[in-house]
Amino acid sequence: MKDVFKDLLDLMRVRSTAYVGKNMSEPWSILIDEHDALARFHLVVEGETWIGLPGGNDGVILGPGDLAIFPAGRAHEYRNPGNTAPPETRFLPDFDAGPYFHAPSGEPGRTNMLCGYFRLSERTPPAILSRLPDMIVERASDARSKVDMVIDLIREELLTRGPSSHIVLNRLTEILCVKAVSTWLEDALARDTHLQALADPRTKLVLDSIHADPTQDWTVESLARVYGQSRTAFAEHFKEATGLTPINYVRRWRIRLACTMLEESQMTIDEIAFKSGYSDTNAFNRAFKRETGNSPGAYKRMLRA
Repeated sequence: MKDVFKDLLDLMRVRSTAYVGKNMSEPWSILIDEHDALARFHLVVEGETWIGLPGGNDGVILGPGDLAIFPAGRAHEYRNPGNTAPPETRFLPDFDAGPYFHAPSGEPGRTNMLCGYFRLSERTPPAILSRLPDMIVERASDARSKVDMVIDLIREELLTRGPSSHIVLNRLTEILCVKAVSTWLEDALARDTHLQALADPRTKLVLDSIHADPTQDWTVESLARVYGQSRTAFAEHFKEATGLTPINYVRRWRIRLACTMLEESQMTIDEIAFKSGYSDTNAFNRAFKRETGNSPGAYKRMLRA
């Protein structure tokens, strides 16, 4: 089970991060809009906050050192405890916003939080993302000394801001994310056979092969050879692990890569189609629209809007 646990955590990757500091005096109430491309975390540095899903009764009180993560980007609220008024502020994080951090003030009734927003890499399998809970809470404890060290490093990096800060913050956020998810995952592995199947070494070998060479003309037969079983047995096991047929997984993976290239590169659509495994641009356009609801050109224009 320990190997399964390690293999699943190894599949998770953080692609980009942003941070903001919040220094609030009572009363306050904030709603974070839903954004399925962004996971969010909130760390209480000073004071306390209520945090939970909008309109829900399953919120919790966070105190100093407590951490809440919303891995699927669900909308959520946080406010000073006891405040039942509707949220006064709506906020959608902006990755281009300059990060900043407030030092603890020590003032009564003031809450100081470090809030982070990050994207999980395209290499994080959908099977993991679909099984993550809406909110993960990790409480401060004596056992969190290593996490506290990471948080201190994040604060220091935000305050000093060097040329390599973006890379450093990505890695530190990845550690925070994996540590919080590991607590949930350890319990989930005991009862979720799909997660166990995803971490099977043969399944990982197939995923790694697809990720390493998305332009390969993958078929169920060729992937079954990588897996080391018959076509039928492989297809059944793969769908149990990922929730997708092997070919649908390949298609989705190619389009996810194409989205990243449209976001981050200056390549033409023809070039992106080729690098995504499509020799025909028209076929790429159809596949992209089927998966995202937009043509590649429309998707790129939306990014620039």
